Amino acid sequence: MKIGIFGGSFDPIHRSHVRVIEESIRQLELDKILVVPTANNPWKDSSGATKKQRLAMLEIALERYSKVEICDYEIKQKNKEKNYTIDTIKYLKTIYPNDQLYFIMGMDQASLFHKWLAAKEISELVQLVVFDRIGYQTNENIKKYHFIKLDLVATDDASKHIRNGNLHALNPEVLKYIVNNGIYLETIIKSKMSKKRYRHTVSMAKLAKKFAKKNDLDETKAYVAGMLHDIAKEMEYDKALQIMQDHYPAYIDKPVPVWHQWLSEYVAKTEYLVDDKEILQAIRHHTTASLNMAKLDMCIYTADKYDPSRDYDSSKEIALCKKDIVAGFKACLQDFYDFSSKKGREIDKSFFEIYNKYVKGDINE
Repeated sequence: MKIGIFGGSFDPIHRSHVRVIEESIRQLELDKILVVPTANNPWKDSSGATKKQRLAMLEIALERYSKVEICDYEIKQKNKEKNYTIDTIKYLKTIYPNDQLYFIMGMDQASLFHKWLAAKEISELVQLVVFDRIGYQTNENIKKYHFIKLDLVATDDASKHIRNGNLHALNPEVLKYIVNNGIYLETIIKSKMSKKRYRHTVSMAKLAKKFAKKNDLDETKAYVAGMLHDIAKEMEYDKALQIMQDHYPAYIDKPVPVWHQWLSEYVAKTEYLVDDKEILQAIRHHTTASLNMAKLDMCIYTADKYDPSRDYDSSKEIALCKKDIVAGFKACLQDFYDFSSKKGREIDKSFFEIYNKYVKGDINE
């Protein structure tokens, strides 16, 4: 058989990875290709996703390809030693002793191949294959180590760009998995908001996660809702107005500063593909609250108000929310009422319905 080997961190896997896999199968006429996620890449210091998460993303992206097999030889190792290609190839040669192996890499790695551990031995055990990467030219290693070159147009897709918010190169199902599991969110959203908003968002999301954990709720859902609760806070007015008119006409008469709770829910659904109803509801209720507050909603609402990055000491309130989120939510409503009354600020009439239900009423769930 002709078997391809394509390794990498895949943190996360993206469309250019998949394209290399497709074209390798076609151009090299492979019977199958082994995709080998590394546990500890010798050229990288750390990973953004866990091993389990990277494997899950690979499975999602590659499930429809019958000739693709995920090889867990490297990623399943439990120690923290770096993975070296020579060890993997020697292992695979014991599994496929009579088959032709093709080891596939980008031009960026091929330009450094002479620095790889046992480079010459690798080139003798497998047929090396290279594909173009933007910013890297064909170099002397290609001839020296007898590389075959794939006919593939170079792209600028990179996992690091995805982790920094450039999501267009992701399979939609992979994106959905990333967001619903709270992976890379701190870097993904950073470019979407001002420094002050970003600082609040990260701080608040971590607090919401703590509230959820202490109250036996889903802490990942709380974290995701927290990270996306203000994602549309700084949206341009004309765009915000159009979305409110098209998707939330019942709330268009509400004050513009509170629109972002609906707008953020919209962005979470359409741009980040969040389909978890509990997460979306928590985002939608985080500013005004509602008459139908789930405990997860209360975590987001109170974390937003008591975020320690704000300019006042909320340590007592935070302690109460950790102990009992329902009690903490009631206290938060009371705090808002007292503060607004003291400042002479107008309070939306819908607030009083919520206040009467949760503070004056006997609502414990």
